[in-house]
Amino acid sequence: MGSSSAKLSAGQGTSVVESTKDAVAEAIKKASEGISGTPSIAFISCTVSRDVEEVRGEFSKQLDCPISGITSSGGLLAKNGSHGNSVGCLLVKSSNKGSFATSYDAKSGEDAVKGLKDKMKKPQVILMFATPGAEEGIIEKLHETFPDVPVFGGTAADDALAGEWRVMSKDSSSETGVSLVGVAGDVKVGASMLGPYTATDKKVVATKTEGRRVFEIDGKPAADWALEWIGDDVKEQYEKGGLVLPQTAQSPLGIKQASGEYVTNHLAAFGGEEKFIDFFAPIVQGSELVVMDSGDGPSTGYGSTFEKAYDVALTQGSMAGSSPVAGLLIFCGGMAIAVGDHLDKGLSNEGFVSKIDSLPILGTTCFGEQGQLPEAKTNVQRNLSCGMILLG
Repeated sequence: MGSSSAKLSAGQGTSVVESTKDAVAEAIKKASEGISGTPSIAFISCTVSRDVEEVRGEFSKQLDCPISGITSSGGLLAKNGSHGNSVGCLLVKSSNKGSFATSYDAKSGEDAVKGLKDKMKKPQVILMFATPGAEEGIIEKLHETFPDVPVFGGTAADDALAGEWRVMSKDSSSETGVSLVGVAGDVKVGASMLGPYTATDKKVVATKTEGRRVFEIDGKPAADWALEWIGDDVKEQYEKGGLVLPQTAQSPLGIKQASGEYVTNHLAAFGGEEKFIDFFAPIVQGSELVVMDSGDGPSTGYGSTFEKAYDVALTQGSMAGSSPVAGLLIFCGGMAIAVGDHLDKGLSNEGFVSKIDSLPILGTTCFGEQGQLPEAKTNVQRNLSCGMILLG
């Protein structure tokens, strides 16, 4: 860890050039305009319409620095819009050695956590990039090894829940991988993770659960309640089982914490004859589930949420009172479903665009979001959320 505050510089580049080799080169060229010399770390992403391993390999060949990355659903996000079939990178350079430490494992979150501990004993913040289903286990291991350290990140995604998502490192990519980035105390960091919803009066109790699966709500089959709540749009899935992500993307179920904060969850699937329902985050037995209202978020492309995610991150942690040099935007794939064609409208929101101005930002659409609740100070896996990680 540097003994004095680090001076950061950063640049971001995105490319939609058809040749992956040329696209990576173009993205790196654009991003390199913001730094001088070799980056300290590269955050990378691409859509699964690309050969992901080829993308990772090209970044690895063309960059002489640690790499951390995930695939993004649909496109990469930037000021003024989303870019499909794209590759992108955020290059960050610190004046100090040891400002960032990376750890990757193709399968084991526990091994990735151990690897990070070996490189950085006490990070200020940990950035976490994982694959669907593994998140809460990794958060638990991080809590055991790095108690009280805030964790923020996003889960790798694909375009159709087909298991094509990947986490990327300098050396490999994996559909079960986890990449961790420790940020040392010499870097200014501020982060947010927001569920832009209001609670309704509709509340139930998850009376029988196991992990992410809910078997009973208020003592009755969970699927019966969900059908009554959502209606005929999910009748086929209720009867035969199946995914219901589009039908539930605008109505998260929130779990109220003792702090008064809500952790939002996305109802993902019905179990058919067994009448259970599955979520993209764990549901603790006995939890009160509150139906949330998304208001005008979907119709406006969540533009005000992008703006608020930036505003909140700017006031958090060591970033408070400082100016950011780089940012990572995390946006839920379910919210992207909810907004549909309005996503570009949201990313073009005047308040958001004017605030980030020329700030280099890499934005990804994820299948799960991780963040620390500001009041409860606990790290959680959540859904249908939007956040920003600012570095300065």
